[in-house]
Formats: sequence, C-alpha cells, structure tokens
Amino acid sequence: MNENNLENFLDYYIRLNAPGYAVLITGEWGAGKTYQTLQFIPKEMQCHISLFGISNTSEIYNNVFAKMYPGKNLAKKVVNVTKDVTSEIQGVTFGAGAVIGNLLGAVIKQQVDKSKVIIFDDLERCPLKNEEILGVINQYVEHHQCRVIIIAHDKKIHDDFVQSKEKVIGHTIRITPKIDEAGTYFFQKKYRLNKFNSIKPVILNAFKKTECQSLRILNYIINDCDRLLKCLEPKHIKNTEAMVLLFTNFAIIDTEFRQGNISFSDIENLQNHYFNYIASQTNKDLQSDRLDEHQKRMAVFFGKYNEFDIATSLINYNLLAKIVDSGDYPINEILQSINFSRFFIAGQKNRPWQIIINFDKMDDAIVNKAIEEAFDQLSHFKIIDLGDLLHTFHLFFMLSDKNAIPHRFDQLVALEKDYIDSLLKKGLLSPSPIIKNVLDEDIYERSHGHMYWSSDSYYSEIDEVIQYLKQKRDDAMLALYPTFADEILNALETNIDKFKHIIIGDSGEQGKYSQIDIFRIIPQEDFLIRWLMLPIEQWDKVRMILNIRYRNAAYNMLQNEKYWLYGLCVSLKLEANMQTGLGRSRIERLVPIAALKAF
Repeated sequence: MNENNLENFLDYYIRLNAPGYAVLITGEWGAGKTYQTLQFIPKEMQCHISLFGISNTSEIYNNVFAKMYPGKNLAKKVVNVTKDVTSEIQGVTFGAGAVIGNLLGAVIKQQVDKSKVIIFDDLERCPLKNEEILGVINQYVEHHQCRVIIIAHDKKIHDDFVQSKEKVIGHTIRITPKIDEAGTYFFQKKYRLNKFNSIKPVILNAFKKTECQSLRILNYIINDCDRLLKCLEPKHIKNTEAMVLLFTNFAIIDTEFRQGNISFSDIENLQNHYFNYIASQTNKDLQSDRLDEHQKRMAVFFGKYNEFDIATSLINYNLLAKIVDSGDYPINEILQSINFSRFFIAGQKNRPWQIIINFDKMDDAIVNKAIEEAFDQLSHFKIIDLGDLLHTFHLFFMLSDKNAIPHRFDQLVALEKDYIDSLLKKGLLSPSPIIKNVLDEDIYERSHGHMYWSSDSYYSEIDEVIQYLKQKRDDAMLALYPTFADEILNALETNIDKFKHIIIGDSGEQGKYSQIDIFRIIPQEDFLIRWLMLPIEQWDKVRMILNIRYRNAAYNMLQNEKYWLYGLCVSLKLEANMQTGLGRSRIERLVPIAALKAF
C-alpha cells in the first residue's frame, strides 16, 4: 500500500467511534511498519504496546492501562479501600493482598480510555497462544468498542492465526518500505558517503535489485558502503565507472548475504557458480528439474542480476566473502585487489619507493639500487605524483633513522623543501583542490595501497615537510587564479547559466569556484562591463547569483571578497549616476543588497 492510501485509511479508521473490528498491518521485517503507522496517528491518541516477550494476558492489560493512564496509581486507591481489612467466606479468610490483586486486575481490565487507539506491535514475537492474543484483542474491540491496530511481520504469523483472524480483524494493510526516503535519511548520517553524490543512487538501485524490503538491512548496507569508501584513495573515487561497478557489486552481495540467500562459500566460489548457471541456461540437460537444491537456489539468485552486477567484482571474491562475513575491512588487501583490477592495473609499475618499502623481502643490492634511483629521480624532478612524493619523503627519513643513507634529518627537511619549491617554480606541483572535500586529507596519510612509513623518531621533521607541502600547494592553486578569473569573465559574457554553475553550483552540486576568493583579483570594471553588456532581462539574474554566493560569506573564505563587492557596488552607483530616468533606476536596482548585508 502506498503512503497516501495508508494515511487515508488510518485517518478514516481512527475517526470511527466503534468500528467493531481491528486492523492488521503487515510487511517484511524492517520495512518501516511501525514508523509509517505511527506517522499517521496523532501522538496524543497513540497507545503503543509491544507484545515482545509478554508472558500472559494480564501483562497486556496492565501495559495498556499504564499507557492509557500514565502516572495513575490505581493500586494505591485499591489499597486505601482494603487497608487493614480481611474477608471471610465460608470460614476461609482472604488477606488484603489477595483482595487487592483481584480488584486491581478486574479494574485494570475494565478501565479503558476510548479516545486512544491501541496499537499492538511485534505480534510475531509474542509467545502467547493465538487464541489468547485474539481474546485480548476481541475484549477491546467488542466489549470496549476500541480502535485496535496490530502490527506484524506477515511471514512470521502462525498459519492458525491467519485462519482465525477474520473473526476479529476486518481489514489488512500490507506496508511497502519507502526505500528512497529512508536512504536519504541514512546517507545523511554518513558524512563522507553523503558527499559522494554519484554513488548514492548506485547503492540504492543495487539494493532495489535485490528485492529486499528491510530498511534495517538498507541501513546496514549504507553503513558498510561508508566503511568501504574509507578504504579508497582519491584516484579510485575519481574513476566513476570503477566506482559504479564496485558499489553495485558490493551492495548486492552484502544485501543477499545479510538476507541469508547466499553463504560465505557461495561468495568465495561465485564465479564458478555463475559459469555453471550460464551453462544450465544453454544446456537442456541441465534444466531446473535436474538441478539440486543448492543449484536451484543459486539459479534464483543469478536470475535477478546481469553479469555486470555480480560477476565482475573489483574485490576478489575470497576477500569479499571475508569482509561481509566478519565485518573487517583490511585496507591494504582491499587496495591491492582494486589496484590490480582492469581499471588501475596499467598504473602498477614498481617505483623505487615500492621496492624500498618492501626491503625486508628484497636483496640488499636491489634495495640499494632503488635508493640510488630515488635520489636520481629527485635530482631530475621525475617524482611529481603526490603519493609517490610522500612515500619517498617518508622512506628517506626511515632510511636515515636506520643509518642506511648518510643524510641527517635536518638535511632531509631542507632537501625535501627545496624539491617542493622547485616543483612549484616549474609548474609541476599539484595544486590544492578548488573544491574542498573530506577525502582530500587522505593523501597525507596513505596512497597507492600503503600507509606512509612513519616513526616517532622523525615525526616532527616529516610533519614540518607535510605542512610546507600543503602551503606550497595552496600557492600553486593561487598561481592559477588568473586562469580561473578569465574563465569566470568569459562565462559571464557568453553563458549566464555556466556562470551560475561555476560560481554557486546547482542541484545540490557545489560550484567550481564557490569556495575560493577568486573575485578579489577580478577588476570590478571588467566584471561590470561584461555584466551590462548582457541582455537587459539577464541583468537581475547576475544580481541574484551574487546574493546567493555571499549568503554565508561572513563565515567562510569569501569574506576576503568583501571589499571587492563594495568596489563593485560603488562602480554600479557611478554607472547609474551617468544615466537618467528609468535607465538610472534600473542600474541602481542591480546593487546586491542582500550580499552586502551578509558581511
């Protein structure tokens, strides 16, 4: 049932004074039955009772009473009536305790607030016999004329309950999960994954393919995907095709395993099982009537997917089985597997640092040659990749610490800083990213499937080098500002939509230049000329774009553009003063007042 139908029916049902029947709400485990039901019943009307672990019917009546009358001490009133009293019938004396117990149970059973809607949850987890449960429900429906809703996982309801429920239950609703809505909520709790906009729909689509109806499992899958994402490097994340394949395969396998549809062994041997399945589809001698139970189960599994979905994993299946089974994500093993996939294997060539970092598995002659080659590459400015550079820098300190090279720590700091300066002067240093991302800092901790070789003995020295590298990468980015400014002015002049896209972004995507103070180097006169050369109907759109850009400027890097904006407004006023009539008023109204107030 869709959300509108559920809402409409519950709205109708809770308005009935004495419906004479209960409503059964069913659905898969974790499908959001309770959440969706309570969403459409006013909180003040809810009397929500879980039947989980209830041992007798008296507990149900007691719980209903406690929810309907919170804070009401009925037992105290009964005690006051029977205090110091005994009752004797036919020579048998009953103490006050027995009288209180009988009175209390009877009063609780009869005391009902009809303004409440009784919601019995977790029916399938109640150990009572079905006739006992139905007797309680019937007591409230028939005797007290209450509105009663029962929530249950339909596959777990006993057959005899289903057969006998018609005597009490007059309407059944099956809940379907709101996967997209739940996914949006779950993603918001995972900062890194929530920023990975291109992959979120991939994960949701993969989950939908499994036909799983449990939002609880969806939450687990999103959590697992977030953990996998933390293992990846920027070069992996930038390869969209590889990421689509990786997360599609991982989400499907993880979901099917959590549902119990495939086992650890099935995942380990998935490719063999898949080839056998393909053979069974083309060979009449291997049709379903000749398959054993395991083959039939795997046939159902493979029938839901194509080869792209499940048979081309970037993570080898032995490792994938261990991950989903144990919940452990060994970074080095994951990266090694991904790096040897068809997407990244071309870049896998042994660089000097890759030999040095494995020195305990190499002959001294090979390691010494790699050390010599590393210094030679440095002297010829051949190490440009940031990951290669940082591995080399760290390993130089390790080698010095072990007296494997004659350089002192202070000499290495000077050598490495000089190298960074030289790369910057030659235009070879990778600039800081324009759009900041939480993943950007990963490059300073690990790359190419390996953590950097660190030690407390040279922590302060290597940290000094890293901080210097960050500063110079910022300088490299600043050196590109004139190029950025030209792109902005050209977009303003030729394509207002592109101008908007790169300045503020759209559809939840950040603009290319939305986080850097690029406008401060653009002459206001050049900007204004291009602005006023646009068709008049587009003038105000530029004003609106500026207002949006500076909405929170007082709290971010754009505050550096404050005086640029003031200068632009002065230029607008001067331009307006040279006009008359409506022309003057039109330009005066272009001043981005909201932007000015943001600072």
